[in-house]
Amino acid sequence: MDAQPTDLAQRARGLEETLTALDLHLTEVEKQVASLLKAVRRLRRSAREGAIASLPTAIAAAKADADRAGEPLTQAAATLDYDIADAFASGAWLDELAAAAKDAGVVLVRRDGRVTAYPVALRLDARAQGVRIGRKLEKRIRPSFVAAQLKALQQRPERFNARQFLDRLFVLYDSKARAEDPAWRPGQPGQGPLVSLADLHDLLTLLPAAGADYPQEEFVADLLRLDRQPDATDSHGRRFELGGSTGRKGGKRLTLFDETGEQHDYYAIRFILEPSDGCADNTTAAAR
Repeated sequence: MDAQPTDLAQRARGLEETLTALDLHLTEVEKQVASLLKAVRRLRRSAREGAIASLPTAIAAAKADADRAGEPLTQAAATLDYDIADAFASGAWLDELAAAAKDAGVVLVRRDGRVTAYPVALRLDARAQGVRIGRKLEKRIRPSFVAAQLKALQQRPERFNARQFLDRLFVLYDSKARAEDPAWRPGQPGQGPLVSLADLHDLLTLLPAAGADYPQEEFVADLLRLDRQPDATDSHGRRFELGGSTGRKGGKRLTLFDETGEQHDYYAIRFILEPSDGCADNTTAAAR
């Protein structure tokens, strides 16, 4: 009965505190093991030199060192009583991560059952005893470590190519835009109709495997990167415009919180072809 308060206190500890206590015990283990190693080396030297008379005492001393090394190791094992599944389910681990993220200068957004830290979404996987950061399963889940990983992701140089992204979108936009406005043609100067971005993502990930390769969170992060390059064009010089609203038919909202925690909502996209000297040729080509 006397052990109950201690057990409850241990269960109430966070993962950071648990691992800090574990590290202290392991530090003591290292010290004892270092002492044991020195004793064994002395034993081996005595054995090589034939110092028979000193061997029994030296062996007894080495055994005592081994026993002492086992004590902090046993304490370390007792310290590690953290219940990952319970901490995930109760939100205790996320609370610790939020505090660690704040210390690291990372904005962690928890809203509508989703957890994000631009440019990735986080999913807790109790069965795997890890956290999915984007598509990667991370089993090193100390909150301060995860926060540092998130910070590193935010500081990593961008490899986004706006032109390639627009080219990829336009291939899908073409068919959807024709359905929205049968009179529209891709080579015709002027603006095309607004097309749902959610629909374009669905087309991008039509196959189940493709959906896993390009989840919606990554798609919306690419939209924000594109939004930050308003002068970008596709390979044919078409500009883009992000617009629409939930009041529009098919206007499903795609939401992202950036690195400062600011909310960005995206609904639809249109492409715009500016008139040029070659517009007649474009119009002729489109008519074909």
